[in-house]
Amino acid sequence: MSKKIILPLIIVSALALFSFHALAQEDVTASDLEVSDSGIFSWIQDIVRDIQILVTFDPIKKSERQIKKASRQLIRIREMANADPDDPRLQKRVEKFDAKYESLIDKINTSVEGVKADDPDLPELKSFLDKYTDHQLKHQEILTKLEEQVPEDVMDKIRANREGHLEKFGEVMNRLQEKEEFKEQLKAGLEDMQEAIQNRVKRMEIVEELGEKSGPAVKAMVNEIKQENRELFRTLKAQKQELIRSRQQTQAVCEDQTDCENPTDDEEVSGYPGYIIKGIQARDALQQTVRGWGKT
Repeated sequence: MSKKIILPLIIVSALALFSFHALAQEDVTASDLEVSDSGIFSWIQDIVRDIQILVTFDPIKKSERQIKKASRQLIRIREMANADPDDPRLQKRVEKFDAKYESLIDKINTSVEGVKADDPDLPELKSFLDKYTDHQLKHQEILTKLEEQVPEDVMDKIRANREGHLEKFGEVMNRLQEKEEFKEQLKAGLEDMQEAIQNRVKRMEIVEELGEKSGPAVKAMVNEIKQENRELFRTLKAQKQELIRSRQQTQAVCEDQTDCENPTDDEEVSGYPGYIIKGIQARDALQQTVRGWGKT
């Protein structure tokens, strides 16, 4: 086979590998949720933060501290799952986390609904609700990703809890935010061109699921968003299919399926599945070959 035929194939393969490498890297980070990563002294910081929540009497500021606490708890359960998804204690930890998480979210909802009843035009309320919607959707992204990483019994628990949180989120925000403001917040993550495409696709899936799981009012609102932004949703669905194809092409690089499934030294360091590591290595080798041809 001539170089003229091989070169385009190599370029296509390399681009597919690069695309999926980027896909593997994009996660909601602690900084995205305006919190810090866990550390050795996290338990001391937790005590200090709990005291701060206790002595904060402004309902908006209190709610801001509580949503950060919920975010930190979610980041930690993700860290536990990443460290050892087969840990037999993981399911109990997930159940314990979910009870605390739900309690925090219920407290936030009750507090903010009280503020809205007393002063619906308070500027701080709108600012908080915008942030609250964004963080709740990012929580959904983290939980969705967790479902893919843990054993089936734990996955079922996480999925059931996540779907329950999503349904409650839709109903509460439908009461708290004006309809057009809520629609804009749901749509914001879809239109953000600075956001990685895989995150925009994931946000689209969550918005669609919100319409499926919630009551008639929220379902109608999500349908309105889809109708008003038909081209945006069409584009994101096409990009979703392209991401799926990229993943399939990357997996096809492996010559030995068993070797792809077994962890490598690189995988232990990076945390990426073996087939991604091998795909990246193959991409790098192909790039070296292309550069070598340029010298002949």
